[in-house]
Amino acid sequence: MDILDLIFPKKCVFCGEKGRYFCDDCLKKIRKAELVCPECEKPEPFGQTHQNCWRRRGIDGLFSFFVYEGPIRGLIHKWKYGLVRGVEKELFEVLKESWERREEERLVLEKYILEERPVVVPVPLFWYKENFRGFNQSALFGKWLANKFNLNFSDKIVVRKKNVLSQTKLGKEERRKNVQGIFAVLEEIGEGKFLLVDDVWTTGATMKEVTSLLKESGGAKVWGVTIAR
Repeated sequence: MDILDLIFPKKCVFCGEKGRYFCDDCLKKIRKAELVCPECEKPEPFGQTHQNCWRRRGIDGLFSFFVYEGPIRGLIHKWKYGLVRGVEKELFEVLKESWERREEERLVLEKYILEERPVVVPVPLFWYKENFRGFNQSALFGKWLANKFNLNFSDKIVVRKKNVLSQTKLGKEERRKNVQGIFAVLEEIGEGKFLLVDDVWTTGATMKEVTSLLKESGGAKVWGVTIAR
């Protein structure tokens, strides 16, 4: 046992039971997110953008692991706002098990990963917020994905130019306006293929804004992957 576990014992993020961030009972309460077209958010068995929803600067598909509720919501909140490191180790184990179970649903995304070898790009935090927090949770998630599939990872391609209001309490249209023009692409990307990652998809405003910027800069294809939706 780590010395920090003795000083700050782990507790289940949902029920408070000591020992782990996910106790066995609460693990059973985690629900997988059904895959949808990221534009119309209607069901799509593989998470691809429907042909009639597709647009040149739009996202090409979305894979989300879990529903943003209960234990998953509690863990992500503790990770981001509780400034607790180490919770991701248990989370990534749960993600790995979920990926292995979803053999059919992952087919199109897996084909894209294996054939196109996209660069993994995390949605960036504003520099001040990342320095205060000590990490970008989306970057940690992105590095895990990059390691899992032996992909290149870069948190230097896209940067956040300015801080804005938190998206948490904003409506859908307010979220879209709130993120307009706050990102920039710093590197020459050519006709690159990308795996854009973030912790949570709510309305998709942030990921759609970054996707549009990547494609405006020459990117050919962008799939989104999130922990929860």
